Amino acid sequence: MSFVKYLNLEFIKIKSSYIKYTLILPIIISLGMILIDIILRKEAIISKYSPIITDGFQALLVENHLALIWPIILLFSIILNSISIFYIDLKNNLLTHILSSPISRNKYYFSKLISILTCTIISILLEGIVLVIVGYKFSLSHNIDIPLVIRYMWMQFFCCFGIIGLQGFLFALTRKVTFLTSINIAALCCSILLLRYPSITKLIPYLQIANSMILVTNGELIVNSIFFSCINFIVFTALGLIIFNNIDIQEE
Repeated sequence: MSFVKYLNLEFIKIKSSYIKYTLILPIIISLGMILIDIILRKEAIISKYSPIITDGFQALLVENHLALIWPIILLFSIILNSISIFYIDLKNNLLTHILSSPISRNKYYFSKLISILTCTIISILLEGIVLVIVGYKFSLSHNIDIPLVIRYMWMQFFCCFGIIGLQGFLFALTRKVTFLTSINIAALCCSILLLRYPSITKLIPYLQIANSMILVTNGELIVNSIFFSCINFIVFTALGLIIFNNIDIQEE
């Protein structure tokens, strides 16, 4: 079976499952938090980051990134979608068929990673659209800086590579959903304790997304975070493929 057919099957499974709802859930949560924040604290938000940031729309971007914890929401979304995409095959015993059939495990594995990446892109795009619409609706600036939003989305996109590669690697290690969830929650909680140390956050997949806001993060840290995110993706994907290709069906 060709790789394109693997991808088509993944998208069909996403479309016919609850995952399509988990895609918009983080956007709904983020939008609700943004609206409440602006309605109650619009003037405070605009002046909060002064004199460094005086533009109302830029202040919204920073507020959404820092105070409204969009990186954490996006991170939870990636983890939830990743586990769900793998869980579908576990629930339907499709994974057992994959592992016991003479078909390409590499194609199956990469189709999963691309599915997770596609879900992540959709979340990032929707959030960018929400920010622009809110900026226009509440007249936060005379010039809604769309190129800035696009750059911000690109930064998030590249900073997500590491955590996506890690999710595939964890699935290759264990197919137990409760264990996967526990590992992610424990790792995320431990990682948050290191948020104050930029030299460390750039290395940790769970924290790299937090370094994607160009208005509050220096360029060197962003570049380093993107670099290590891509390195993490390559390393975790390579290890995951090795482990996944050597899974013994009798152990499942």
